[in-house]
Amino acid sequence: MLNDKTFWKQLIEDALKGKAEYGFLDFKLNLSDKSDRLKEHVNAFGNLERGGCFVFGVKDFIPIGLQEDSDIIIQKMTNIATSTQEPSLHIDAFPLEVHGNHLLCIHILPSGSKPVFIKDRAPLGGNACFKRSGSSTIAMSMQEIKDLLINTQEYYYDESVVKDVELDALNFEAFHDLLPKQDRDNRWSAKNIAALLDCRILTGINKSPHISVAGWLCFATDLQSIRQFRNAYIEFQIFKGTARDNPIKKYDIKGSLPNQIKQSIQLLQQNVWLIPKIEGAIRKDMPAYSDAILREVITNSLVHRDYRKMHQPVKISMFDNRIEIENPGGLMPGLTTMNLIHKRDWRNPLLAELMKKFGFGEMDGQGIDRLYAMSISIKVPPPVFTDQQNSFTVMLSAPKAYEAFTAQEKRLMIIILAIMHETLDNESVRNCFDISIGKASTLIKAMVADKVLQSNSSSRKYAKYTLTEQYREKIFG
Repeated sequence: MLNDKTFWKQLIEDALKGKAEYGFLDFKLNLSDKSDRLKEHVNAFGNLERGGCFVFGVKDFIPIGLQEDSDIIIQKMTNIATSTQEPSLHIDAFPLEVHGNHLLCIHILPSGSKPVFIKDRAPLGGNACFKRSGSSTIAMSMQEIKDLLINTQEYYYDESVVKDVELDALNFEAFHDLLPKQDRDNRWSAKNIAALLDCRILTGINKSPHISVAGWLCFATDLQSIRQFRNAYIEFQIFKGTARDNPIKKYDIKGSLPNQIKQSIQLLQQNVWLIPKIEGAIRKDMPAYSDAILREVITNSLVHRDYRKMHQPVKISMFDNRIEIENPGGLMPGLTTMNLIHKRDWRNPLLAELMKKFGFGEMDGQGIDRLYAMSISIKVPPPVFTDQQNSFTVMLSAPKAYEAFTAQEKRLMIIILAIMHETLDNESVRNCFDISIGKASTLIKAMVADKVLQSNSSSRKYAKYTLTEQYREKIFG
């Protein structure tokens, strides 16, 4: 792994070369006199997972060189970081030379406790917490502040109580498969209640139990009957063509979450693309995506959705060329679409635990790995993940020939191959796409030129390739 300074130096050099605006970099020619605005920039960087870096001595992405004493800049930035922020932040200052110009980098180290507040502003109002949006610094909303506070306190909404509902609102028969040793003659006996408390379907004490949110989502006889869960269903739409126009079919899939998963898989399998498969001497048309893949993505969308935000249902949209599964609630803090393959976090850990007991998913944090492996095995472009802050989307591509793959899809496929198998060579790339030696070689050469891959062998004929340290840092850093 790259150390922190090497990581930032390479990132800064790449950004200057490509004139790229990153949310975690801020290029400045001089130290601003606007202390209040600087507080906000520092605050936003402190709220990032790896912090952010100011680079002084740059104008319009052109390195000019420092225009003032570096000690003065360091002293003022240190003062802002330590005395105006709660909790106090720390900095790491280091020089950088680009094309003979001396620059100064101030890395605002991330806080271990988030959100970071600006001290002289009201904690839950008055623009006290900031975030980066592209290359801009903007105030967090009240909900974003609350979300960070909740995550910091390790409070999970799915473990909270569903108010004003009776135990009889649960589907007792559904417990039988999960808890086969129940007392079936006395539905709410002390033995049964103790078992449901033990797996946290119920919460509280034996004499006065309440239904947990996760328990309600999985076992309610009429899940959507309570207003707070009115949109806890799946909207399934089928579109003609590739645009989100008027759907030719639309279904509202309701009931408990396990039932929603079963019905969604059935609908998808009735409409999903078929691909030929040879078994012995017999040719069969098989669904492009197996039940296992579909169960994985649908279960993940239900488990990871934010059930405090009930303005929209989970949406499954099927087009001629793709399937999109969108759930309310963006990625958890610290997660990105780049690091999902190795870094996990649960928004609803109790719900994930119950889903595992139901057999609807492994819920072991390896779901993304399995999705990638399955897509490689059937030779379709890998799933594409999009985080829109308030929602998260998984896109599954329709089967298509290698010639129809976009450059981005080819690149992503090879990156995933390198991550999953540590190394790759011409043969593994050929097998991944079913292409010739020449086409595989061209792909590899282009990614070596882009500093995504590097050779770790002196042999050209039997060369092995791995991700470059710089690119691994982007994924695993």
